[in-house]
Amino acid sequence: MKMFNFNCPRCGKFFYGDNTLIELKAPIHCPGCDKYYQYEEYVKVSEGTKDTTLARLNKPLTEENMLDIIYIPKK
Repeated sequence: MKMFNFNCPRCGKFFYGDNTLIELKAPIHCPGCDKYYQYEEYVKVSEGTKDTTLARLNKPLTEENMLDIIYIPKK
């Protein structure tokens, strides 16, 4: 899984996102300030940052443990 680094310009929170979000031009959500960034906004902010590769998880990703591993914002 390839991830990108993002530092929220609004609140300063540092977090990771899956590169698939960039490929799909999907909005990303800051868990620090609850702001949603559209592709046009975050692609400018994340320019020049390095990708991070997550080689493996300690356990398989399942429905039961996915909320411990992946942040999914409430609607």
